[in-house]
Amino acid sequence: MDKKTKEKLQDPKIQKINSSKLMWKFRFYGFFKNLRFFEPFLLIMLLDPSIGLSLFEIGLLISIREIFTYTFEIPSGVIADKFGKKRELLICFVFYIISFVFYFFGLDPDIAVSNLIFLVSASIFFGLGESFRSGTHKAMELLWMENEDLMDYKTHVYGSTRAYSLLGSALSAILAVFLKIFIPANKWIFLITIIPYILDFILIASYPSYMNDHQPITGGYWNQLKIGFKGVGPTLKSKKIRKAIFSSAIYDAIYKTLKDYIQPIMVIFISIFLIQIGKDETDTETANIYISIILGGIYCIFYLISSLSSQNAFKLKKLFHHAKTSMDILFDLFALILLLEALFMWIEIPMVIIFLYLLIYVFENFRRPLAVDYMGEVIPKEERATILSIESQIKSISVLIFAPLFGFIADFSIPLLFLILAICMVIINHVFLTGRPRLEEK
Repeated sequence: MDKKTKEKLQDPKIQKINSSKLMWKFRFYGFFKNLRFFEPFLLIMLLDPSIGLSLFEIGLLISIREIFTYTFEIPSGVIADKFGKKRELLICFVFYIISFVFYFFGLDPDIAVSNLIFLVSASIFFGLGESFRSGTHKAMELLWMENEDLMDYKTHVYGSTRAYSLLGSALSAILAVFLKIFIPANKWIFLITIIPYILDFILIASYPSYMNDHQPITGGYWNQLKIGFKGVGPTLKSKKIRKAIFSSAIYDAIYKTLKDYIQPIMVIFISIFLIQIGKDETDTETANIYISIILGGIYCIFYLISSLSSQNAFKLKKLFHHAKTSMDILFDLFALILLLEALFMWIEIPMVIIFLYLLIYVFENFRRPLAVDYMGEVIPKEERATILSIESQIKSISVLIFAPLFGFIADFSIPLLFLILAICMVIINHVFLTGRPRLEEK
Protein backbone atom coordinates (compact mmCIF):
# COMPACT_ATOMS: atom_id res chain seq x y z
CA MET A 1 0.00 0.00 0.00
CA ASP A 2 1.53 3.33 -1.05
CA LYS A 3 1.84 6.40 1.18
CA LYS A 4 -1.00 8.33 -0.49
CA THR A 5 -3.39 5.41 -0.12
CA LYS A 6 -2.50 5.09 3.57
CA GLU A 7 -3.10 8.81 4.11
CA LYS A 8 -6.42 8.55 2.30
CA LEU A 9 -7.56 5.64 4.48
CA GLN A 10 -6.46 7.50 7.64
CA ASP A 11 -8.67 10.48 6.77
CA PRO A 12 -11.33 10.58 9.56
CA LYS A 13 -14.10 11.28 7.08
CA ILE A 14 -13.06 8.38 4.85
CA GLN A 15 -13.18 6.17 7.95
CA LYS A 16 -16.60 7.59 8.78
CA ILE A 17 -17.86 6.78 5.27
CA ASN A 18 -16.44 3.26 5.28
CA SER A 19 -17.94 2.39 8.67
CA SER A 20 -21.36 3.99 8.12
CA LYS A 21 -24.29 1.55 8.29
CA LEU A 22 -26.18 3.54 5.65
CA MET A 23 -23.13 3.51 3.38
CA TRP A 24 -23.16 -0.29 3.56
CA LYS A 25 -26.84 -0.23 2.59
CA PHE A 26 -25.95 1.95 -0.41
CA ARG A 27 -23.31 -0.59 -1.42
CA PHE A 28 -25.62 -3.59 -1.12
CA TYR A 29 -28.39 -1.74 -2.95
CA GLY A 30 -26.16 -1.70 -6.04
CA PHE A 31 -24.94 -5.25 -5.38
CA PHE A 32 -28.46 -6.74 -5.38
CA LYS A 33 -29.65 -4.49 -8.23
CA ASN A 34 -26.92 -5.84 -10.49
CA LEU A 35 -27.69 -9.51 -9.89
CA ARG A 36 -29.25 -9.68 -13.34
CA PHE A 37 -28.50 -13.29 -14.21
CA PHE A 38 -29.86 -12.88 -17.74
CA GLU A 39 -27.50 -10.05 -18.72
CA PRO A 40 -24.55 -12.04 -20.20
CA PHE A 41 -26.94 -13.92 -22.49
CA LEU A 42 -29.88 -11.60 -23.22
CA LEU A 43 -28.95 -10.79 -26.82
CA ILE A 44 -28.16 -14.40 -27.75
CA MET A 45 -31.37 -15.60 -26.07
CA LEU A 46 -33.35 -13.16 -28.22
CA LEU A 47 -31.31 -14.05 -31.32
CA ASP A 48 -31.98 -17.78 -30.72
CA PRO A 49 -33.80 -19.35 -33.72
CA SER A 50 -36.70 -20.39 -31.44
CA ILE A 51 -37.37 -16.67 -30.81
CA GLY A 52 -35.88 -15.49 -34.11
CA LEU A 53 -35.20 -11.78 -33.61
CA SER A 54 -32.58 -9.80 -35.55
CA LEU A 55 -30.31 -7.13 -34.03
CA PHE A 56 -32.54 -4.51 -35.65
CA GLU A 57 -35.66 -6.01 -34.02
CA ILE A 58 -33.86 -6.21 -30.67
CA GLY A 59 -32.98 -2.56 -31.19
CA LEU A 60 -36.68 -1.79 -31.66
CA LEU A 61 -37.47 -3.53 -28.34
CA ILE A 62 -34.77 -1.43 -26.68
CA SER A 63 -36.34 1.67 -28.26
CA ILE A 64 -39.75 0.77 -26.80
CA ARG A 65 -38.12 0.41 -23.39
CA GLU A 66 -36.41 3.77 -23.79
CA ILE A 67 -39.61 5.50 -24.96
CA PHE A 68 -41.18 4.69 -21.60
CA THR A 69 -37.99 5.59 -19.75
CA TYR A 70 -37.94 8.89 -21.64
CA THR A 71 -41.65 9.64 -21.18
CA PHE A 72 -41.50 9.25 -17.41
CA GLU A 73 -38.00 10.64 -16.72
CA ILE A 74 -38.88 14.23 -15.77
CA PRO A 75 -42.20 13.29 -14.11
CA SER A 76 -40.34 10.69 -12.03
CA GLY A 77 -37.79 13.31 -10.95
CA VAL A 78 -40.58 15.68 -9.97
CA ILE A 79 -42.35 12.86 -8.09
CA ALA A 80 -39.11 12.15 -6.21
CA ASP A 81 -38.65 15.83 -5.32
CA LYS A 82 -42.29 16.32 -4.34
CA PHE A 83 -43.44 12.99 -2.88
CA GLY A 84 -40.27 11.34 -1.63
CA LYS A 85 -37.30 9.56 -3.16
CA LYS A 86 -37.56 6.41 -1.03
CA ARG A 87 -41.21 5.86 -1.98
CA GLU A 88 -40.42 6.27 -5.68
CA LEU A 89 -37.51 3.83 -5.52
CA LEU A 90 -39.74 1.16 -4.00
CA ILE A 91 -42.22 1.57 -6.88
CA CYS A 92 -39.44 1.14 -9.43
CA PHE A 93 -38.59 -2.33 -8.11
CA VAL A 94 -42.21 -3.40 -8.48
CA PHE A 95 -41.98 -2.42 -12.17
CA TYR A 96 -38.76 -4.42 -12.59
CA ILE A 97 -40.31 -7.56 -11.09
CA ILE A 98 -43.35 -7.27 -13.39
CA SER A 99 -41.01 -6.94 -16.40
CA PHE A 100 -39.15 -10.13 -15.43
CA VAL A 101 -42.44 -12.04 -15.37
CA PHE A 102 -43.21 -10.82 -18.91
CA TYR A 103 -39.72 -11.81 -20.09
CA PHE A 104 -40.37 -15.29 -18.65
CA PHE A 105 -43.40 -15.72 -20.91
CA GLY A 106 -41.76 -13.91 -23.85
CA LEU A 107 -38.92 -16.44 -24.01
CA ASP A 108 -41.27 -19.44 -24.09
CA PRO A 109 -41.14 -20.75 -27.69
CA ASP A 110 -44.23 -22.89 -27.12
CA ILE A 111 -46.51 -20.09 -25.92
CA ALA A 112 -49.83 -19.89 -27.77
CA VAL A 113 -49.65 -16.16 -28.54
CA SER A 114 -46.85 -14.12 -30.10
CA ASN A 115 -43.67 -13.84 -28.05
CA LEU A 116 -43.42 -10.22 -29.12
CA ILE A 117 -46.52 -9.26 -27.10
CA PHE A 118 -44.78 -10.36 -23.89
CA LEU A 119 -41.37 -9.01 -24.90
CA VAL A 120 -42.87 -5.59 -25.68
CA SER A 121 -44.71 -5.61 -22.32
CA ALA A 122 -41.46 -6.60 -20.58
CA SER A 123 -39.67 -3.70 -22.29
CA ILE A 124 -42.38 -1.25 -21.19
CA PHE A 125 -42.24 -2.21 -17.51
CA PHE A 126 -38.44 -2.37 -17.52
CA GLY A 127 -38.43 1.16 -18.98
CA LEU A 128 -40.78 2.35 -16.22
CA GLY A 129 -38.47 0.82 -13.63
CA GLU A 130 -35.47 2.58 -15.15
CA SER A 131 -37.22 5.96 -15.24
CA PHE A 132 -38.29 5.75 -11.59
CA ARG A 133 -34.82 4.63 -10.48
CA SER A 134 -32.58 6.93 -12.53
CA GLY A 135 -31.14 9.83 -10.61
CA THR A 136 -33.20 9.01 -7.51
CA HIS A 137 -30.71 6.89 -5.59
CA LYS A 138 -27.84 9.24 -6.48
CA ALA A 139 -29.90 12.14 -5.11
CA MET A 140 -30.45 10.14 -1.89
CA GLU A 141 -26.70 9.58 -1.58
CA LEU A 142 -26.11 13.31 -2.10
CA LEU A 143 -28.66 14.08 0.62
CA TRP A 144 -26.81 11.80 3.04
CA MET A 145 -23.44 13.37 2.16
CA GLU A 146 -24.83 16.86 2.74
CA ASN A 147 -26.28 15.86 6.11
CA GLU A 148 -22.94 14.33 7.15
CA ASP A 149 -20.74 17.11 5.67
CA LEU A 150 -19.13 14.73 3.17
CA MET A 151 -19.71 16.57 -0.11
CA ASP A 152 -15.96 16.75 -0.82
CA TYR A 153 -15.90 12.95 -0.89
CA LYS A 154 -18.47 12.40 -3.66
CA THR A 155 -16.08 10.57 -5.98
CA HIS A 156 -15.03 8.21 -3.16
CA VAL A 157 -18.65 7.45 -2.23
CA TYR A 158 -19.81 6.91 -5.82
CA GLY A 159 -16.71 4.88 -6.67
CA SER A 160 -17.24 2.65 -3.63
CA THR A 161 -20.96 2.05 -4.25
CA ARG A 162 -20.36 1.46 -7.96
CA ALA A 163 -17.60 -1.03 -7.09
CA TYR A 164 -20.10 -3.12 -5.11
CA SER A 165 -22.57 -2.88 -7.99
CA LEU A 166 -19.92 -4.28 -10.30
CA LEU A 167 -19.02 -7.03 -7.82
CA GLY A 168 -22.69 -7.97 -7.95
CA SER A 169 -22.45 -8.07 -11.73
CA ALA A 170 -19.33 -10.27 -11.55
CA LEU A 171 -21.03 -12.73 -9.18
CA SER A 172 -24.11 -12.62 -11.39
CA ALA A 173 -22.02 -13.60 -14.42
CA ILE A 174 -20.57 -16.63 -12.60
CA LEU A 175 -23.96 -17.82 -11.33
CA ALA A 176 -25.48 -17.17 -14.75
CA VAL A 177 -23.17 -19.78 -16.32
CA PHE A 178 -24.49 -22.50 -14.01
CA LEU A 179 -28.07 -21.36 -14.47
CA LYS A 180 -27.74 -21.28 -18.26
CA ILE A 181 -26.27 -24.79 -18.35
CA PHE A 182 -28.49 -26.52 -15.78
CA ILE A 183 -31.92 -24.85 -15.87
CA PRO A 184 -34.45 -26.52 -18.20
CA ALA A 185 -35.03 -23.39 -20.33
CA ASN A 186 -33.67 -19.85 -20.72
CA LYS A 187 -36.89 -18.27 -19.48
CA TRP A 188 -36.34 -19.48 -15.87
CA ILE A 189 -33.39 -17.11 -15.47
CA PHE A 190 -35.84 -14.20 -15.24
CA LEU A 191 -37.90 -15.73 -12.44
CA ILE A 192 -34.71 -16.46 -10.47
CA THR A 193 -33.64 -12.82 -10.95
CA ILE A 194 -36.75 -11.70 -9.04
CA ILE A 195 -35.21 -13.02 -5.76
CA PRO A 196 -32.42 -10.38 -5.39
CA TYR A 197 -34.87 -7.67 -6.45
CA ILE A 198 -37.19 -8.58 -3.60
CA LEU A 199 -34.17 -8.37 -1.24
CA ASP A 200 -33.36 -4.90 -2.63
CA PHE A 201 -36.97 -3.80 -2.07
CA ILE A 202 -36.68 -4.82 1.60
CA LEU A 203 -33.31 -3.05 1.90
CA ILE A 204 -34.65 0.25 0.49
CA ALA A 205 -37.65 0.05 2.83
CA SER A 206 -35.14 0.10 5.73
CA TYR A 207 -33.56 3.44 4.65
CA PRO A 208 -34.03 6.26 7.20
CA SER A 209 -37.24 8.28 7.02
CA TYR A 210 -35.49 11.53 6.03
CA MET A 211 -34.66 9.84 2.69
CA ASN A 212 -38.36 10.27 1.94
CA ASP A 213 -38.34 14.01 2.63
CA HIS A 214 -40.28 16.03 0.08
CA GLN A 215 -41.58 19.51 -0.49
CA PRO A 216 -45.18 20.20 0.59
CA ILE A 217 -47.61 19.92 -2.30
CA THR A 218 -49.71 23.01 -2.95
CA GLY A 219 -52.03 23.62 -5.87
CA GLY A 220 -52.29 20.00 -7.01
CA TYR A 221 -49.90 17.52 -8.57
CA TRP A 222 -50.19 18.73 -12.19
CA ASN A 223 -49.48 22.30 -11.15
CA GLN A 224 -46.38 21.11 -9.29
CA LEU A 225 -45.30 19.10 -12.34
CA LYS A 226 -45.48 22.26 -14.48
CA ILE A 227 -43.51 24.19 -11.87
CA GLY A 228 -40.89 21.42 -11.85
CA PHE A 229 -40.48 21.63 -15.62
CA LYS A 230 -40.32 25.44 -15.58
CA GLY A 231 -37.72 25.44 -12.82
CA VAL A 232 -35.38 23.39 -14.97
CA GLY A 233 -35.21 26.05 -17.72
CA PRO A 234 -33.00 28.60 -15.95
CA THR A 235 -30.71 25.84 -14.69
CA LEU A 236 -30.12 24.48 -18.20
CA LYS A 237 -29.04 27.94 -19.38
CA SER A 238 -25.77 27.25 -17.59
CA LYS A 239 -23.15 26.18 -20.13
CA LYS A 240 -21.43 24.07 -17.50
CA ILE A 241 -24.56 22.10 -16.74
CA ARG A 242 -25.49 21.61 -20.40
CA LYS A 243 -22.06 20.26 -21.30
CA ALA A 244 -21.99 18.08 -18.19
CA ILE A 245 -25.33 16.37 -18.78
CA PHE A 246 -24.92 15.96 -22.56
CA SER A 247 -21.38 14.62 -22.26
CA SER A 248 -22.48 12.15 -19.59
CA ALA A 249 -25.71 11.13 -21.35
CA ILE A 250 -24.31 10.62 -24.87
CA TYR A 251 -21.28 8.63 -23.71
CA ASP A 252 -23.43 6.41 -21.49
CA ALA A 253 -26.02 5.93 -24.25
CA ILE A 254 -23.38 4.67 -26.70
CA TYR A 255 -21.92 2.41 -24.01
CA LYS A 256 -25.36 1.14 -23.01
CA THR A 257 -26.27 0.31 -26.61
CA LEU A 258 -22.97 -1.40 -27.46
CA LYS A 259 -21.92 -3.08 -24.22
CA ASP A 260 -23.64 -6.41 -24.98
CA TYR A 261 -22.57 -6.62 -28.64
CA ILE A 262 -19.75 -8.81 -27.31
CA GLN A 263 -22.39 -11.59 -27.18
CA PRO A 264 -23.10 -11.97 -30.94
CA ILE A 265 -19.41 -11.24 -31.67
CA MET A 266 -18.31 -14.10 -29.43
CA VAL A 267 -20.98 -16.46 -30.82
CA ILE A 268 -19.42 -15.98 -34.27
CA PHE A 269 -15.88 -16.61 -33.05
CA ILE A 270 -16.88 -19.55 -30.83
CA SER A 271 -18.47 -21.18 -33.87
CA ILE A 272 -15.19 -20.71 -35.77
CA PHE A 273 -13.28 -22.09 -32.76
CA LEU A 274 -15.47 -25.24 -32.63
CA ILE A 275 -14.75 -25.92 -36.30
CA GLN A 276 -11.00 -25.40 -35.74
CA ILE A 277 -10.85 -27.98 -32.92
CA GLY A 278 -12.84 -30.49 -34.94
CA LYS A 279 -16.18 -30.18 -33.17
CA ASP A 280 -19.47 -30.38 -35.05
CA GLU A 281 -20.74 -26.77 -35.23
CA THR A 282 -24.27 -28.14 -35.57
CA ASP A 283 -24.01 -29.72 -32.08
CA THR A 284 -26.24 -27.17 -30.36
CA GLU A 285 -25.76 -28.51 -26.82
CA THR A 286 -21.94 -28.39 -27.03
CA ALA A 287 -22.03 -24.93 -28.61
CA ASN A 288 -24.34 -23.62 -25.88
CA ILE A 289 -22.04 -24.92 -23.13
CA TYR A 290 -18.99 -23.28 -24.72
CA ILE A 291 -20.89 -20.02 -25.27
CA SER A 292 -22.23 -19.99 -21.68
CA ILE A 293 -18.84 -20.66 -20.08
CA ILE A 294 -16.89 -18.24 -22.27
CA LEU A 295 -19.43 -15.40 -22.09
CA GLY A 296 -19.94 -15.87 -18.35
CA GLY A 297 -16.18 -15.81 -17.82
CA ILE A 298 -15.78 -12.72 -20.01
CA TYR A 299 -18.49 -10.80 -18.16
CA CYS A 300 -17.10 -11.85 -14.76
CA ILE A 301 -13.61 -10.58 -15.67
CA PHE A 302 -15.08 -7.40 -17.18
CA TYR A 303 -17.01 -6.57 -14.02
CA LEU A 304 -14.23 -7.45 -11.55
CA ILE A 305 -11.70 -5.23 -13.31
CA SER A 306 -14.34 -2.53 -13.83
CA SER A 307 -14.99 -2.63 -10.08
CA LEU A 308 -11.34 -1.80 -9.41
CA SER A 309 -11.42 1.04 -11.96
CA SER A 310 -14.56 2.50 -10.34
CA GLN A 311 -12.90 2.57 -6.91
CA ASN A 312 -9.90 4.41 -8.36
CA ALA A 313 -11.79 7.01 -10.41
CA PHE A 314 -10.67 9.74 -7.96
CA LYS A 315 -7.03 9.15 -9.06
CA LEU A 316 -7.93 10.05 -12.65
CA LYS A 317 -9.55 13.27 -11.40
CA LYS A 318 -6.33 14.15 -9.54
CA LEU A 319 -4.18 13.28 -12.56
CA PHE A 320 -6.03 15.68 -14.88
CA HIS A 321 -6.90 18.16 -12.08
CA HIS A 322 -10.60 18.23 -12.91
CA ALA A 323 -13.45 15.74 -13.46
CA LYS A 324 -14.62 17.40 -16.71
CA THR A 325 -11.16 17.21 -18.31
CA SER A 326 -11.03 13.49 -17.47
CA MET A 327 -14.50 13.02 -18.98
CA ASP A 328 -13.41 14.64 -22.26
CA ILE A 329 -10.28 12.50 -22.57
CA LEU A 330 -12.18 9.26 -21.89
CA PHE A 331 -14.73 10.19 -24.60
CA ASP A 332 -11.91 10.29 -27.17
CA LEU A 333 -10.39 7.06 -25.87
CA PHE A 334 -13.76 5.29 -26.28
CA ALA A 335 -13.77 6.34 -29.96
CA LEU A 336 -10.22 5.06 -30.39
CA ILE A 337 -11.14 1.67 -28.91
CA LEU A 338 -14.09 1.31 -31.31
CA LEU A 339 -11.78 2.08 -34.23
CA LEU A 340 -9.35 -0.63 -33.05
CA GLU A 341 -12.25 -3.06 -32.47
CA ALA A 342 -13.30 -2.64 -36.11
CA LEU A 343 -9.74 -3.30 -37.30
CA PHE A 344 -9.22 -6.46 -35.21
CA MET A 345 -12.66 -7.84 -36.08
CA TRP A 346 -11.80 -7.56 -39.77
CA ILE A 347 -8.54 -9.46 -39.23
CA GLU A 348 -10.24 -11.89 -36.78
CA ILE A 349 -8.16 -11.82 -33.56
CA PRO A 350 -10.67 -12.73 -30.80
CA MET A 351 -8.35 -12.21 -27.78
CA VAL A 352 -7.59 -8.63 -28.79
CA ILE A 353 -11.30 -7.99 -29.39
CA ILE A 354 -12.10 -9.24 -25.86
CA PHE A 355 -9.31 -7.12 -24.34
CA LEU A 356 -10.50 -3.98 -26.12
CA TYR A 357 -14.07 -4.65 -25.01
CA LEU A 358 -12.74 -4.94 -21.46
CA LEU A 359 -11.32 -1.41 -21.82
CA ILE A 360 -14.77 -0.16 -22.84
CA TYR A 361 -16.16 -1.42 -19.51
CA VAL A 362 -13.17 -0.08 -17.56
CA PHE A 363 -13.45 3.40 -19.06
CA GLU A 364 -17.20 3.55 -18.39
CA ASN A 365 -16.57 2.77 -14.74
CA PHE A 366 -13.79 5.32 -14.50
CA ARG A 367 -16.02 7.91 -16.13
CA ARG A 368 -19.39 7.49 -14.43
CA PRO A 369 -18.24 8.45 -10.87
CA LEU A 370 -16.42 11.44 -12.37
CA ALA A 371 -19.56 12.53 -14.25
CA VAL A 372 -21.75 12.23 -11.15
CA ASP A 373 -19.13 14.13 -9.13
CA TYR A 374 -19.00 16.97 -11.65
CA MET A 375 -22.79 17.20 -12.02
CA GLY A 376 -23.11 17.24 -8.23
CA GLU A 377 -20.81 20.28 -8.19
CA VAL A 378 -22.59 22.34 -10.83
CA ILE A 379 -26.29 21.45 -10.24
CA PRO A 380 -28.19 23.37 -7.51
CA LYS A 381 -29.17 21.17 -4.56
CA GLU A 382 -32.93 21.71 -4.86
CA GLU A 383 -32.98 20.64 -8.52
CA ARG A 384 -30.62 17.66 -8.42
CA ALA A 385 -33.16 14.84 -8.68
CA THR A 386 -34.96 16.58 -11.56
CA ILE A 387 -31.75 17.53 -13.44
CA LEU A 388 -30.25 14.07 -12.95
CA SER A 389 -33.49 12.67 -14.35
CA ILE A 390 -33.11 15.00 -17.35
CA GLU A 391 -29.61 13.62 -17.86
CA SER A 392 -31.09 10.12 -17.84
CA GLN A 393 -33.86 11.32 -20.17
CA ILE A 394 -31.32 12.56 -22.72
CA LYS A 395 -29.58 9.20 -22.40
CA SER A 396 -32.91 7.46 -23.05
CA ILE A 397 -33.63 9.56 -26.15
CA SER A 398 -30.14 8.77 -27.44
CA VAL A 399 -30.51 5.02 -26.83
CA LEU A 400 -33.98 5.16 -28.40
CA ILE A 401 -32.34 6.42 -31.60
CA PHE A 402 -29.08 4.49 -31.37
CA ALA A 403 -30.46 0.99 -30.64
CA PRO A 404 -32.39 0.34 -33.89
CA LEU A 405 -29.90 2.36 -35.95
CA PHE A 406 -26.89 0.47 -34.59
CA GLY A 407 -28.80 -2.82 -34.92
CA PHE A 408 -29.67 -2.10 -38.55
CA ILE A 409 -26.03 -1.40 -39.45
CA ALA A 410 -24.76 -4.31 -37.29
CA ASP A 411 -27.02 -6.78 -39.14
CA PHE A 412 -24.84 -5.97 -42.18
CA SER A 413 -21.47 -5.49 -40.44
CA ILE A 414 -20.52 -4.87 -36.79
CA PRO A 415 -16.99 -3.64 -37.72
CA LEU A 416 -18.55 -1.06 -40.09
CA LEU A 417 -20.79 0.12 -37.24
CA PHE A 418 -17.77 0.60 -34.94
CA LEU A 419 -15.83 2.49 -37.62
CA ILE A 420 -18.67 4.94 -38.36
CA LEU A 421 -19.33 5.44 -34.66
CA ALA A 422 -15.68 6.18 -33.81
CA ILE A 423 -15.56 8.98 -36.37
CA CYS A 424 -18.87 10.49 -35.20
CA MET A 425 -17.83 10.38 -31.53
CA VAL A 426 -14.65 12.38 -32.11
CA ILE A 427 -16.57 15.04 -34.05
CA ILE A 428 -19.37 15.32 -31.44
CA ASN A 429 -16.95 15.50 -28.53
CA HIS A 430 -14.69 18.19 -29.96
CA VAL A 431 -17.41 20.32 -31.53
CA PHE A 432 -20.02 20.26 -28.75
CA LEU A 433 -18.87 18.72 -25.47
CA THR A 434 -15.27 19.54 -24.58
CA GLY A 435 -14.22 22.66 -22.72
CA ARG A 436 -12.36 23.52 -19.54
CA PRO A 437 -14.81 24.66 -16.83
CA ARG A 438 -12.74 27.73 -15.92
CA LEU A 439 -13.16 29.07 -19.46
CA GLU A 440 -16.91 28.59 -19.54
CA GLU A 441 -19.46 31.22 -18.73
CA LYS A 442 -22.31 30.49 -16.35
